[in-house]
Amino acid sequence: MSSFIYYVNVEHRKYAKANLDYVFNDSLSNERKKEIIQNSYKNIVYNIYEFIENQSLTKEQLLSRILIENEYIIKDAIEYKRKIILVTAHYGNWEYGSSVIPLKYGPTTMVGRPPNNRYLNKEIEETRTKNNTQMLTKKNASRGLVKALKDNRIVGLVIDQHNKNGIDVEFLDHIVKQVDTTARLAFKFDAVIIPIFFTRESFGKHILTFSTSLDSRDYKSSDKIEKLTQAQAEVMSEYIKKNPDQWLWQHRIFKEYSKDIYK
Repeated sequence: MSSFIYYVNVEHRKYAKANLDYVFNDSLSNERKKEIIQNSYKNIVYNIYEFIENQSLTKEQLLSRILIENEYIIKDAIEYKRKIILVTAHYGNWEYGSSVIPLKYGPTTMVGRPPNNRYLNKEIEETRTKNNTQMLTKKNASRGLVKALKDNRIVGLVIDQHNKNGIDVEFLDHIVKQVDTTARLAFKFDAVIIPIFFTRESFGKHILTFSTSLDSRDYKSSDKIEKLTQAQAEVMSEYIKKNPDQWLWQHRIFKEYSKDIYK
């Protein structure tokens, strides 16, 4: 299935190759880049299979698929009654965030983009929301996130896509536009930002890693919004470079300043 998608999805396959060339240049062979793109498509297919299968699993069965690293990071934030903002990338099976986080740590509000297929959208919405997860679309995200934090809900966002209204950050060694909403919310609500990653070990098996928290209290300069947003981009870059096969390379993440690479 993933091989079929790889060969027929020509446009996005070319975007992925352009991104890999731009990030790694000649440090990776063309054969290795092709392998990364194929694995990226395979990861998409696995995510779809897991999405379907997870709907029939009990809470215990679902959580048994996840090994958790650095759990103390989120537990400390909960214990000290801090507002929590989780950020992640299209890495591994990022969809697990809408089920595992509320099942383990409390009511959660996530921002997600609905798929283009309205029938699949209905299924995904039901699955995302059944475990005490509230889903917001980008259109109504700002107001919903403010309310969620006021209500002491954990909030989560995927932040690794191009955002024309964002600010400039260095991501994967190049300047891109990244959303700064997470930083603004962190300062408004005295929150901690915790990057998380669901790294795939095999089909149905993932490691949930809580990365070192980024505490808004540690940023006091006049450009604190920029610095906290950059700090998030650096964590994302580190994880993607460490395991590029798990990232969704098909986005035109660099199109703001380097759109010619996609021609």
